[in-house]
Amino acid sequence: MPYKTDTEIEIELEEELTTTYIISSQHRAIGNPNKTVWTINFDDEIECFTQTKTFKWIESNYGWGLKIIDSVLQYIGHNFENETLKIAKFVDGGANDIWHGYPADYLRKSQDRPPTFILKSWVDQGYLTKAKMNKIRRGQSCNL
Repeated sequence: MPYKTDTEIEIELEEELTTTYIISSQHRAIGNPNKTVWTINFDDEIECFTQTKTFKWIESNYGWGLKIIDSVLQYIGHNFENETLKIAKFVDGGANDIWHGYPADYLRKSQDRPPTFILKSWVDQGYLTKAKMNKIRRGQSCNL
């Protein structure tokens, strides 16, 4: 399905349960130079968000996601210094189930660090080791 930036997209999570997602142009190549930028395509961004909602990797109005292929974490974007990022953050800013997301820069922004229960879920599913989980919690660099 062809998607457009800055347009509400209704996503069916399961029967009779939908949510709304907006692909933000600020987090795309032509967006804001001070923000993190997705390098994955629109379909992969929406799939990452859908997975976040499905697995309930959410706390309050914030969610975190990963792109996994064959049990390997994939790059999803980069920050303003062109450092690669592998964790996504999703925000429901108005608490009205209208979300947008961006690649999370957990090293530079403490608010981009996933909560411990989400990190533990990723460890339990084999996406992270405990050592990497602890480094992310402390905002330390690790080879994801």
